[in-house]
Amino acid sequence: MLRHSQYLAGCCGVVFAVAAFVVGLEVSATTAAPSLEQSVPAVNRTLKSDRMPLAPTKSRNAVNGPAETTTPPAPAAKPRLLDGCEPMVSAIGQPALAQIPGRCVS
Repeated sequence: MLRHSQYLAGCCGVVFAVAAFVVGLEVSATTAAPSLEQSVPAVNRTLKSDRMPLAPTKSRNAVNGPAETTTPPAPAAKPRLLDGCEPMVSAIGQPALAQIPGRCVS
């Protein structure tokens, strides 16, 4: 008789766990549903637009002079390691980080 009561207690525990899971799902589904009593707040979006300032456009003609031509700046020189310094990482894997000194011997 003791053997059958253990099976009965185990089955009751499983049934209780499944019932609690199902009830939990039902409660979460009902609380997530939108209610009809809540009204959607009115939002005025007419003033929203692209907020980036526009660059001033310069039009050139005979009155205000010819168009200005500017030369692009010269590219910056690549940094080099000082004499006696070893790079932090290998130049094969990451060449940009290979110019950062890891150890310098004086």
